[in-house]
Amino acid sequence: MQTSQPMENLITLPQQGEAQKSAEAETRQNFYVWELPVRLTHWVTVICIGVLTVTGIYIAFPFIGTSGDAVNQFLMGTVRFVHFVTAFVFTVSVLSRIYWMFVGNVWASWKQFLPLHPARRRGIRRMFSFYLFLRRKAPGVIGHNALAGVAYSVVFLLFLIQIATGFALYALPFGDGFFPTAFGWITLTFGVQPVRVVHDLIMWLLLAFVVHHVYTAILIDMEERSGLMSSIFSGYKSLTRHQIEEAQAEATWTPQRDRSRKARRGDA
Repeated sequence: MQTSQPMENLITLPQQGEAQKSAEAETRQNFYVWELPVRLTHWVTVICIGVLTVTGIYIAFPFIGTSGDAVNQFLMGTVRFVHFVTAFVFTVSVLSRIYWMFVGNVWASWKQFLPLHPARRRGIRRMFSFYLFLRRKAPGVIGHNALAGVAYSVVFLLFLIQIATGFALYALPFGDGFFPTAFGWITLTFGVQPVRVVHDLIMWLLLAFVVHHVYTAILIDMEERSGLMSSIFSGYKSLTRHQIEEAQAEATWTPQRDRSRKARRGDA
């Protein structure tokens, strides 16, 4: 006659095994992904986009009126001054980030933005499948996922067009000098009004991107639980062994590649 095992034993053993596997899978490793120049230019660019949007809208549609003698009122001039100064800061921030694509770590590299490697092209399909709910989990990556990298490439292109059209409009009152020489050909070629339309349109496209960027960052952070949102402040992401192995399989990062880059830079 067989004796039946207590129900507690039948339940406890599998639970312990699952708990052990879960704990092993959730063992995380911290990676210093976003270097200080990346984080700094990110937030400077964010602030500049906000200031440029508000001041740009006011320049196009003055929504605050003034009263009194015109000689004592200079609100529009002040707003335009803030807009121009912020545009210079924005330009320095964008160019600094582009420079860091060539001297920064592997996750800041320009290769994260252009899908030249077959693994990055596979990553685009896999990430797109995740967004279409055809894939349960987002592909494991340490830096930018491949689809985001392509999107950021387009955004940086929009940044450069916005800078060029902005300085072309800025150069209009000047008869000669650096800005008319460097950017005056834009308005001469395309016309002042089309340049203004493109400048305004890109502003709205960038605002739409900001909304999408915040949404997807929160979504991926909740999915990965990697500290993605906080990483843009601290620089560190926390990834499981499975996520690290998947990133290595995708050839988006290897410890050897990171060490060789640091050696070339003299960091190690």
